[in-house]
Amino acid sequence: MTFKITRVGHLVLRVKDVERSKRFFTEMLNLPVVAENERGMVFFSTDVEDNHHMLAIMPSKEGAAMPSPDHVGMQHLSFELSTFAELQDAYRRFKENGVNIDHTVYHGVSKSVYFNDPDGNLFEVYCNVPPEEYKKSVPHPYSRYGAIDDELEGKIPQKVGTVVP
Repeated sequence: MTFKITRVGHLVLRVKDVERSKRFFTEMLNLPVVAENERGMVFFSTDVEDNHHMLAIMPSKEGAAMPSPDHVGMQHLSFELSTFAELQDAYRRFKENGVNIDHTVYHGVSKSVYFNDPDGNLFEVYCNVPPEEYKKSVPHPYSRYGAIDDELEGKIPQKVGTVVP
């Protein structure tokens, strides 16, 4: 018998402070809370008809270790945005609210902002670069081609061959 995974369903994170993390995901990422349960879990989804939950958080055990860049496990979770303007908006919101921005990058296939949640987990918001654009500017579309802070801040226009609508 063969099977085919149709998509990534959801991620569940253990967090130190559920209320703090709930505020972070609702206020910084605009993720709507769709449910909470008796175990202290909080569930988020942008479209419950399409996906009952994309992310859930739950309380960690008292004294649990914080994530570190060298631990084995999830490296990051990403959320796709529709436009470059939305990516700029997320970047500004993070900066205005003291969210730790780990780095920004043009990957070829996407433009990304990597940031940490209150527990130090790494997340990414990104927008896709159309193939007809990135094929003009990069030899390998799954790599790193430098920071995009100046573009995100509006100091310079999007570079030719990297333009996202």
